[in-house]
Amino acid sequence: MKLHSLLVLFLLFNFHSLFSQKKFKRFNYVDGLSVIPILGVGSVTGELGDVFHFKPVYGIAVEKGFSEKVNLNLEILGGVMNGVDNDIYNAKFQSDYFQVQFYPSLNLTRLYYEKMKRFEIKTYLGIGLIWFHSNVYDVNTGVFLRTTSDGTTKHTALFQQAGVGIGEKGIYYTRELIIPMGCNFKYDLTEKFSLTANLGYNYIYNDKFDATTPYNLTNPTIIGGENSYSNTANDGWLRFSLGIKYIISSFISENQRGV
Repeated sequence: MKLHSLLVLFLLFNFHSLFSQKKFKRFNYVDGLSVIPILGVGSVTGELGDVFHFKPVYGIAVEKGFSEKVNLNLEILGGVMNGVDNDIYNAKFQSDYFQVQFYPSLNLTRLYYEKMKRFEIKTYLGIGLIWFHSNVYDVNTGVFLRTTSDGTTKHTALFQQAGVGIGEKGIYYTRELIIPMGCNFKYDLTEKFSLTANLGYNYIYNDKFDATTPYNLTNPTIIGGENSYSNTANDGWLRFSLGIKYIISSFISENQRGV
């Protein structure tokens, strides 16, 4: 009986300990739905581009938290880019564009340094489409030289016309794939408003953004050659922008563990 009594007491003690252990709460903050008006500057990297020739960039973004460390972003950007080259091409260009891009962002701050609450750093890599129309002019006389919508430049499979021609000349917009990449920064001002910054690069899957191409003008199957007016395969543009993030909704998930 003594052995049985000791066994019963032992089980009762452990049963009581199991259900009377202390609890603590761990909160996971998941971003809700946010909207971000965007204003910044951009510059083209291409034959006629100049990294230090900045032009205004406008846009709007919608951001949605997918998990504690991953957000999904949808952005619409637009503006006018231009650049000039006096040494080789003796030309200047202007490109009207707008683009739509989608990308997931990884919150490095919550991943590696959870104690930092008001400031966040995110990195991203995504995909999107850009629509643009580019014209090139002689840098000295201003004479019109070429455009992305004429018969001279639409000789490669990478060129696509999108939409209906507009204006007196029936201008079409070229539609191409883009790959946006970079970093987002955020600093909380209040519970609802945050200051954001974006430093990124947009890789364009053709060489037409400044109305140049690496393909031979007389034989599209030959890359380069004396009739080519480009020395790179693809263009792109750099972006630095600021925004005000307004949090429409957010929520905190609660994990409870015993110790």
